[in-house]
Amino acid sequence: MGTSPRPLDDAPERCPKYLKLAKGFERQLEMGSLRIGDRLPSVRQLRQEHRVSLATAVSCYAWLERQGYVRARPKSGFFVSRVPIPEGPTPDIVARPRGPFPVRLAASRAEAVPVERPAEPLRLGPAVVGPALLPMNRLNRSLRLALSAFADHAIRPEDPRGELRLRRQIARICFRQGITCSSQDVLVTAGETEATSLALRVVARPGDVVALESPGCYEVLQALEAYGLRAVEIPHMPGEGIDLRLLAAEARRRRIAALLLSATCHNALGDCASEGSKAELVALATRLDLPIVEGDPFGDLVWSRERPRALKAFDTAGVVIHCGSLAHHLAPGFNLGWINAGRWHAAVERLRTFGDLALPRLPQLALAEFLESGAFEKHLRQLRLALWRSVEASRTEILRTFPPGTRVSRPEGGFVLWVQLPEGYDGLELQRAAAAVGIEILAGELFSAAGQYTNCVRIACGHPFETLRPALLRLVGLLKRARGREGRLRPGA
Repeated sequence: MGTSPRPLDDAPERCPKYLKLAKGFERQLEMGSLRIGDRLPSVRQLRQEHRVSLATAVSCYAWLERQGYVRARPKSGFFVSRVPIPEGPTPDIVARPRGPFPVRLAASRAEAVPVERPAEPLRLGPAVVGPALLPMNRLNRSLRLALSAFADHAIRPEDPRGELRLRRQIARICFRQGITCSSQDVLVTAGETEATSLALRVVARPGDVVALESPGCYEVLQALEAYGLRAVEIPHMPGEGIDLRLLAAEARRRRIAALLLSATCHNALGDCASEGSKAELVALATRLDLPIVEGDPFGDLVWSRERPRALKAFDTAGVVIHCGSLAHHLAPGFNLGWINAGRWHAAVERLRTFGDLALPRLPQLALAEFLESGAFEKHLRQLRLALWRSVEASRTEILRTFPPGTRVSRPEGGFVLWVQLPEGYDGLELQRAAAAVGIEILAGELFSAAGQYTNCVRIACGHPFETLRPALLRLVGLLKRARGREGRLRPGA
């Protein structure tokens, strides 16, 4: 008799029963409880043991067959035909502080983009969900409704703080993140990047040193470069966040103007710092009077549990500047975000007013209507499941097909994978070769002010796996044409 799967703990709340069952079998295969040649329970046994429908049991085995794990033998049942590739260790992370360094990303990135490339590349570099997973029809309806009301607003001066309707909805989003604030505490920005830039401009001056996790967010490093700031990199500890001991030591060694990080579903590793670590970090920053600029792009996309609380939720002294956005996973074209700046609110508001009198009103009204309608929560439930499927399938595909020794992150949410290639492979060269054939990825060294992680890449999986798989196989072809340790990807690969 076959072995039944154990429950799957990391699946999203609304994961279909058949997929939970199938993933349970997959885990049994990984652990060695099931081996090649073993017979699985019959469809009838599976129905009885797990109290599922015939369709659920059949769909479970159909999924396992598509992955190549099982094979049906006429009148005999289902038998294990393949086991998953062993996962092995996760990617290496720098073990000690590095810096301070001036940030120089622009030149490296320009060198990695070929002059001639396809007009419509598959964008697996930017952390933005593709159109197939976005609620396009509902967003278009929100735009139409906003446009019908726009005439009443067109003759009124725009509020540089952002539309009040939208700020009220943002305050509600913040409340779900554990943050107590009102519409008066938030300012609407042109995405999370502008929010981060505003925060940096009020807490730091050109030449100052700021601390950030390693690897860090690519957009954050771009902001540091734009404002002439220097970066000291502190190791990110999976599951715990930034190394607090090393951060405290660096703060004793030199003046640090600010700390930049994403503690809730890290960009780019996808893990979540524990609540204890978050509270300890905020307490340390309060003692040091160290401003924290918190990015939170993927917190709503944690798959298998309640939305973790943001760092700002632990802040009682106003040291955390919270920067958020829905552009990554709802409306990239609107490019709207927000900043909740705590004790620096007045300074940010003045800077926001001087820099740009107001953002366009129509997308703000459309996004406010969408949030007011309740459609956002429905979208998140569906999106978490879709992204989990894409990330899990892509991760398995990379471990199965990329060169032996490849390491892949194990995210808890979001939709990016951090891939460490074996020694001798160059992430920047792979980025260039991929761009030449219409695939955008980001090299690992673009996530480090010190130019570390040269054999790593970040791959965004914000598309259905049916779209991602051909691109991953194309990357495999490029990697197979690499020359070895000192050789880069061959020209024309």
